[in-house]
Amino acid sequence: MADSAGALILHQYDGSPFSEKVRKALAHKRLSWRAVEQPMIMPKPDLVPLTGGYRKIPVLQIGADVYCDTQLIVRVLEERHPQPSLHPGGRVGTCHAWNLLADRMLFMAVVPVFFEELGGSLPQAFLADRQRMMPDRDLRAVAAAAPHAREQVRALVELIERQLDAGPFLLGPEFSLADAACYHPLWFLRITERGRALLESFPLVRAWMGVVSALGNGDPKPMSPSEALEVARAATPLPGRGVEPGEPNELRAGARVAVAPDDYGCDPVEGELVTATRSEVAVARTDPGVGRVVVHFPRIGFRVTRVG
Repeated sequence: MADSAGALILHQYDGSPFSEKVRKALAHKRLSWRAVEQPMIMPKPDLVPLTGGYRKIPVLQIGADVYCDTQLIVRVLEERHPQPSLHPGGRVGTCHAWNLLADRMLFMAVVPVFFEELGGSLPQAFLADRQRMMPDRDLRAVAAAAPHAREQVRALVELIERQLDAGPFLLGPEFSLADAACYHPLWFLRITERGRALLESFPLVRAWMGVVSALGNGDPKPMSPSEALEVARAATPLPGRGVEPGEPNELRAGARVAVAPDDYGCDPVEGELVTATRSEVAVARTDPGVGRVVVHFPRIGFRVTRVG
């Protein structure tokens, strides 16, 4: 396991659109990485020991540090492997604004289009799992929202088409996080006949998708879930960075907290607060299967609450 101690281990599955975003970032950076195939639905017995309950895919593992949500994963990749950059010209804010638009608007508009056409052919176990992820929404209502969603998809793709007037990529001549982020919902959309039809009137978008697709996935090598757990068990997590001055809710290092997404799949992860900055929160936890791990989350889109 020595050669895997610092490896980029991505817990993912091939059909995951958010995994595709990260795979394109890895390809752009020409990185080698280990691919751990995780189930599409719960239970995920080889993921939960690492995450403490967080169930979304993908998850990046480096030793005994576990990074959740793609916005944090791409930030970690950029910090560890800065060249070639995902933020060309230093446009960090612009790239992350596109990322949030893609995740919170474009992808959420694509989902009803997908469910309208293919929801009836999906396994009942998958539908039940996704219903548990969104307990306050009726999946039948999601499919029923498809007519409005198609309008939203077309309007958002029009923004991408206009942006591509400036060059082969969204921010000009170089690939960026903006491209990876906007590509992944359309990569998912193309599965459906109506989705492909929505893209027909956008020649720049279709050409751009071909260029992004041709980047490939970097250099993945398979790793079994049990091997990934062993890597965590043999490693020591990075030290926490403490609580940054100005923490708005007076969190304290060492406090018991729970961290959960604020949109869907809101399973909380409890642990000892070791890092709280403007952009990241991390908790240390101990699991019988892997020992001490630190689970990292972005601040945007996540809630942090005191426990006890």
